[in-house]
Amino acid sequence: MMTFQTYAYTSPGGRTNNEDMYLCSEGLWTLADGLGGHDCGEVASREAVYCTDTLWKQRGCPTDEASLLRILSDVNKYILRLQKEEPARASMRSTLVFVVTDGRTLRYAHVGDSRFYLFRGNKLAAQSEDHSVCAAVARLGEIRYEDIRFNEDRNKLLKVIGNEEDLKIQSLPPALPLQPGDAFLLCTDGFWEYVYEQEMEIDLSKSESAEEWLTYMTKRLLLRTRNKNNDNFTAICVRVGADV
Repeated sequence: MMTFQTYAYTSPGGRTNNEDMYLCSEGLWTLADGLGGHDCGEVASREAVYCTDTLWKQRGCPTDEASLLRILSDVNKYILRLQKEEPARASMRSTLVFVVTDGRTLRYAHVGDSRFYLFRGNKLAAQSEDHSVCAAVARLGEIRYEDIRFNEDRNKLLKVIGNEEDLKIQSLPPALPLQPGDAFLLCTDGFWEYVYEQEMEIDLSKSESAEEWLTYMTKRLLLRTRNKNNDNFTAICVRVGADV
């Protein structure tokens, strides 16, 4: 069994309102980004996060693919129901990413462009693929995946929580085995747009804790966004250790 050291941080960035939300429970890490330009984005992200946490615990903390797909679908239906109950919230939408673990493996699920990264030996070993126009173009080989952050269409999402009844997510990536020394990161686009993957690796390699890792990366972001009207940003950093 593995142990997990967690540190998280959220900021409104250059905006007056923070529409990001995160929640860390034992064995579950969840993060959401209420979409800018929609009404009550902060409500959508908060409700998506808390609904995910509640359903996961009520259903016995599952880690299998079918159960997690069902949670994604039910969170989406819950947000759609809130839209119908409150006309003022009819346009609220949110991204969502969450990670679950049984102590030996982890599995992640996501909707939109909030991301998951896994690092092994201080090197990027796996990451989520955005549900966005840019990511689709990158899969076709027309742009590099790392160039999404500079593309003018980077905010055009193909899938989000609260947009339609069917999320059209049929499968999840396979469970990933964990090793002592692994680390993983969940973050919104306001974070990964300004912190590059190679920098994530560098900062991880010189860090002794999850807090130190996130502190290094946040400093980079703040330097790049100085005097900018940048988006909200949120990140959850987790370091994996052996059970003692």
